[in-house]
Amino acid sequence: MDTVTHALSGVLLARVARRPGASLAQGRREWACGLGAAFPDVDFVLMALAPSVFLNLHRGPTHSLVLLPLWAALLALALAWLWRGDAHGRWWRRLMPLWPLCALGLAAHIAGDWVTIYGTRLFYPLDTTAYALAWSWDVNVWIAALLLAGALVGWRRQERAAWAARAALLAAGAALLAQGGLRQQALALARPQSAHATATGAWALPQPLSPFHWHLVLADGDGYRTAFIDLLAGAPGASITGYRARDDLIWRVRPGPGSSASSRTTWSLPDLAAYRAFAVLPVVYRIDDDARGTCVWFADLRHALPWGPPPFRQGVCRASAEAPWRLYRLRYFSEDARQAL
Repeated sequence: MDTVTHALSGVLLARVARRPGASLAQGRREWACGLGAAFPDVDFVLMALAPSVFLNLHRGPTHSLVLLPLWAALLALALAWLWRGDAHGRWWRRLMPLWPLCALGLAAHIAGDWVTIYGTRLFYPLDTTAYALAWSWDVNVWIAALLLAGALVGWRRQERAAWAARAALLAAGAALLAQGGLRQQALALARPQSAHATATGAWALPQPLSPFHWHLVLADGDGYRTAFIDLLAGAPGASITGYRARDDLIWRVRPGPGSSASSRTTWSLPDLAAYRAFAVLPVVYRIDDDARGTCVWFADLRHALPWGPPPFRQGVCRASAEAPWRLYRLRYFSEDARQAL
């Protein structure tokens, strides 16, 4: 989920856990839990400072259940010191009420990212596996809208804050469970097709904007066959969004890294080791061969859309056959804007 949605979930959880007469004012309880729920996304700074490192450390250390007590303690310590002015010289006593609120927010963030497709390293550093339920796209406008509605009701009507927060959280949870059910429907449509594939494996990947839009992926030899489906579409025919009815799917062949000699050679280069660790469904995005030299670009099907370039594209380029390969990435939303890594 996006950072704002995470923060809203923390604020609403603090309202559900409202304690009249608590030593810490309710407004500060909401700030503590909301900041705790937003905190893990501080690792986004790596996107600007070290894009290659970002791929594998995002949703790693700051999203770990193992390290959660540490982050909660550090955040609680910072807030206790910041709000020391009214603690009569004993500001550290605020650590006791602040730590559980920060921990609750952190746990909500980790759970909110676990249901998406990016993958969350829940037990880092003991286990670097990226776990993903893949029920939702990484940004979910419907969940955000439900949580925002609950927050606004509580803001306008303080006496209904806890009730509105509880209703919004339950509605968001029910919506995510429903999306998990829709994923099973989409996966059931993909699996019969896998009988025609030369390798096993079928995936149903969530898409943005609509919970009824899914990306079906089938393993097929050294690559994949993919199609975009709208589970609500009843009549065959082209859609302006690129998603089609279940009886009118258009399957596209996407070559994998081992599909040609050039892609197989470049994919195994040490420079791409970090990207190989990140990509779950890697494909050859494009091979450029022009006056500037040769580039072999790779993408991950987890974030592919029927329109526009996917994010997280990396590759290697060289000016001539004698020159060494260099690692690059294609900038987000661009087709040819390169950045050296």
